[in-house]
Amino acid sequence: MPEAKSLTAGSSELVSLREWIPVLVWGAVIFTLSTSAFSAINTVKVIDPIIRFLIPGLSSASVEVCHMLVRKSAHFTEYGILFWLLIRGPMVRRPYLALMLCVVYALTDEGHQVFVPGRTASLYDVALDSSGALFSHFLTTAIAELA
Repeated sequence: MPEAKSLTAGSSELVSLREWIPVLVWGAVIFTLSTSAFSAINTVKVIDPIIRFLIPGLSSASVEVCHMLVRKSAHFTEYGILFWLLIRGPMVRRPYLALMLCVVYALTDEGHQVFVPGRTASLYDVALDSSGALFSHFLTTAIAELA
């Protein structure tokens, strides 16, 4: 009988680890997006032609603003998704802990950018990241209320 209990405990630990896999993968995606490969100098090569294609005749200054908005929207969205993965998985029914983890990860991510050539750390980006996570919390709460 004691063996059955240890198998059950092992199975629940395996389920817990499985719940963390999407979160860890998404954390790796966020980390990758914080490398120099995704600096503004590099993303301009991809984002600007798309903007110019979608909105022909846009001035260079307007393209720069759109480029910045796309990049900042990515911050907001990345952490909105991170929060959602946390509360749909390992932190179900613990949204405030999930929100705190998102803020801590945003701080460490910006800290990581201090050491990356072509990147700079910004507390404004931490605020934007945290706002994305908070918006995701509001959105999931509103959807749950409607269901």
